Amino acid sequence: MNALTFSLRSLGLALLLSLHATAAPANVQGIITDSEGAIIAKARVYLRADSAGKRTPSTESDTVMDTDAEGRFALQLRAGFYDMCVMADGFSPVCQKLFVNITGILKPRIRLKADPKIAKYLGDVF
Repeated sequence: MNALTFSLRSLGLALLLSLHATAAPANVQGIITDSEGAIIAKARVYLRADSAGKRTPSTESDTVMDTDAEGRFALQLRAGFYDMCVMADGFSPVCQKLFVNITGILKPRIRLKADPKIAKYLGDVF
């Protein structure tokens, strides 16, 4: 790939992200489960806007919420990249990058694994 092609692709991505950023927020509806598929109520979900592809740094506030009794969370986010970290008592935290766009509903499904350090000291009673 030559420098001109790279520059044009970068410009196109920046333009696409800036157009998406001015649009209505997109719906994000996720569910948090353990490695066996059981729901995890009251898991902490932390989202941080990532300015990748934008001309100016993000001014969005971080979003923190807990899952409901069915392990679900729902919110609206502007288009763009986000870091999402999920934590729950007794489990190892999981972080991943999300890309939110304005076409449809994003439905992340996160599976947490029992933390080996906690299991070592407490067994499976936590």
